[in-house]
Amino acid sequence: MDHDAILARKAAAGDTAAFTILVRGHEGAVRRFLGRLSRQQGSDDLAQETFLRAWRRASDYRGEGTYRGWLMRIAWTVFLDTRRAAGRREEREAAIPAHDVAHDPNQSLDLQRALALLGTRERAAALLCFGEGCSHGEAAEIMGLPLGTLKSILARARAALVERLEN
Repeated sequence: MDHDAILARKAAAGDTAAFTILVRGHEGAVRRFLGRLSRQQGSDDLAQETFLRAWRRASDYRGEGTYRGWLMRIAWTVFLDTRRAAGRREEREAAIPAHDVAHDPNQSLDLQRALALLGTRERAAALLCFGEGCSHGEAAEIMGLPLGTLKSILARARAALVERLEN
């Protein structure tokens, strides 16, 4: 049993110290994903809601897949719930810090612009697989999609990014 699974079991039993360790271990990835997805608009609130839900539902983690993947699934759901509740149109922009994607500021800006033109699902799939290093299976689980659907979305995102970056 891995370290996260042990901590998750303790957190499910009400151990706040164990949950704090889990949060510290995964907070960066969750905040980075939500920040990029939401263009930094309300990303701190989204991250806080993600961890509140994770605490409330600590006993729901069954050890199937990684704890990080479970948290990212909650983060994706929080993002979608918030967007639906606000009645916003699908977001068209993404903010990717330059140091994460390229050393050349021009390439970074080009990538930011290309990502901004992707739909939310395509952008989320690209961010999870290319930005966060998730496997296709893990990204599919996080987004609540069949693996084949995730791969199709990711292929469209990749093709759109390549096309936009080559022009």
